[in-house]
Amino acid sequence: MGIYSYFKQENGKKKKLYLVTAEAINKYTGRRQQGKKRGIPSLPKAEKIYKELWNQCRNQKPDDLSVKNWRSLLEKYHSELKLKVRSEQNPTGLSPKVVLTKIGRLKHLKHWEDLHLDLITPNFAHNELDALESNGIASRSLTRHILKEIKCIFTYAVDSGVLKYNPFFNCKNRKLPKKKKLAFTHSEANYFLKEAFQRGHEFYFIWLLALTLGLRRSELAGLKWMDVDFKNRLVHIQRQLIPHEGLVEKTKSSVDRVVAIPSYLVPILKEYKLKAKTDFIIETDCSRWKRGEQAAVTREFCQEIGIKEVTFHQLRATHITLALIDGVPTGIVKANVGHGKLSTTDEYFRSSGIEMQGQTDKLNLIVPQSGSVIDLARNRQ
Repeated sequence: MGIYSYFKQENGKKKKLYLVTAEAINKYTGRRQQGKKRGIPSLPKAEKIYKELWNQCRNQKPDDLSVKNWRSLLEKYHSELKLKVRSEQNPTGLSPKVVLTKIGRLKHLKHWEDLHLDLITPNFAHNELDALESNGIASRSLTRHILKEIKCIFTYAVDSGVLKYNPFFNCKNRKLPKKKKLAFTHSEANYFLKEAFQRGHEFYFIWLLALTLGLRRSELAGLKWMDVDFKNRLVHIQRQLIPHEGLVEKTKSSVDRVVAIPSYLVPILKEYKLKAKTDFIIETDCSRWKRGEQAAVTREFCQEIGIKEVTFHQLRATHITLALIDGVPTGIVKANVGHGKLSTTDEYFRSSGIEMQGQTDKLNLIVPQSGSVIDLARNRQ
């Protein structure tokens, strides 16, 4: 152990101090690295500092001197992202669409290219994103996503040894105003399905499954008849069928789940199974479904029948909201739709206002009842 004592004269008195030297093979560079510290007042403290210095020599990530500005870091990050794209050789990788989206968000920061990494701080980033918003270039939702991507890039920089520390480690996400989850009411959902059925819309069966099972578009497209357990009224979700990518043998969260089938849906499923020509539950030849244009088709139909315009994904929000209104426990809804956190499902609960219903009935006020309607506009004249 490299701990050495020595004496130093202070105010006419000898004082015993310690010098600590430590060296280790750095696991990132493979080179011997040394650390030194002197003037330590006690042996126990010197022993503690020795361990700290040794760990530092062993585990410290060196700065990558080849990466000095934002452009060079971005190039390394994008190269890494492209290696993680899902393929036959890498079935658990990232969706190609996700990678393109992540890269596309950063086009708004093209003017950062020559910036030295030391200049890119959380305060600088927030000011830049504020400017994008005030100039009408990006929405708050987009700048929130851009900041998340910046944080991912700096995390990568530390993990890959480009930087020693992450300046965005404790950086908070940009706040986004909470909006009410757009969803059908019971009467709107029933009217929507009734009109789709009576008009023979080619999306009727798809919309029915989306509203009753609460599945994502890719999960619905990937459902096979072998996934349906008619006896126990359950559907096993274990794959996706994604437009322009094909069949992916895993769910969005990479965790298989089981979804309950409402009893009234069972005879309809059995009827469709008798007519099935393939292993897949949804067999439509609709080109718009295959191209992933289900959101536009859903909005157009809502407009056609004169009800609230929702997207296809908001049919999933409708399923969640109506299930909570009808008293299905939050935990069951969470498991059914595959939310990773209960707080995500709770957002739909709060958005629906269920917890507020009747809560002010105990407000003890006596309101005079005249028995007639008062014209407030006339009284103000």
